[in-house]
Amino acid sequence: MTVVEARGLCKTFDNGVRAVRDLDLSVRRGEIFGFLGPNGAGKTTTVRLLNGTLTPSAGVSIVLGLASSDDRIRKRTSTLAELARMYENLSLRQNLLFFARMYDLPAEQADRRIRRQLERMGLWEKRDLKLGSFSTGMRKKAALARTLLHSPEVVFLDEPTGGLDPEAARQVVTLIRELAEEEKVTVFMCTHDLTLAEGICDTFGFIAEGRLLSVGSGEELIDATWKERKVRIRTLDRTHIVPFEKEEEIDALIRRVMDCGERVVEVRNDRPSLEEIYFQTVGRDRGGKPGEPDDRQDRGVWGRPVARQQRSGREEP
Repeated sequence: MTVVEARGLCKTFDNGVRAVRDLDLSVRRGEIFGFLGPNGAGKTTTVRLLNGTLTPSAGVSIVLGLASSDDRIRKRTSTLAELARMYENLSLRQNLLFFARMYDLPAEQADRRIRRQLERMGLWEKRDLKLGSFSTGMRKKAALARTLLHSPEVVFLDEPTGGLDPEAARQVVTLIRELAEEEKVTVFMCTHDLTLAEGICDTFGFIAEGRLLSVGSGEELIDATWKERKVRIRTLDRTHIVPFEKEEEIDALIRRVMDCGERVVEVRNDRPSLEEIYFQTVGRDRGGKPGEPDDRQDRGVWGRPVARQQRSGREEP
């Protein structure tokens, strides 16, 4: 079931900047959608159009079956901005009680949900401390607890692990997975962290200059871009880089190398990572085409280039 949808969504600001251009996308219930793009690509503007805080110049956006302009979606969704603000002169618990009242949560229910979220974040023992004394990581987790306080069905997250140490980031990632898998919360996540996105997201959208360039699962995005498939077969003396069409062919390619008297020590499918596909798609690929062989090679079993290698197993420069 689709719970977030945009059709022909556009936003042009008064200064003439076209932040979002003819954007079409859909996100299913319980999905973690990673929205990736460089600074100024239109990620934050898209989220503000979807959550109703900005009015589109053209097109429509629908969340949970309601137009984004419908005030009813406020109680069913939540947004965590990258620079989320809370009241520093209040304690953490006072902050959350204030926001619970904004969502019309009864006092008993608010207390129960506050405790649950703070225990999840490891902040229950800090509940009576003023927010102004918190570290950056603690503030981020406090803001996330506030975001989840009213049990939203759709959550928009902007750099959810930014400023967190590795352990805190791991806790947040685990929580996001739990929300999607156990509670069927739909997560629309903007991030620059490609490693994070690849490890947690079900589907991805790549955006640049306001245009959605690609959308799909990681496998779909890689398969659509990975045209020249190659396998690297490393022996004691060299590395063979051989094209193939189907993975079933790889066993035969390995046997052919072994039949020539070479000892195979490693076989690697020269498949690009999502990060490489991302940079290639947005036109900022800094490492050459995925799977492209080294220029300095000699000829091997197939009369094709193979990378020379020292006895240590490392490719020669």
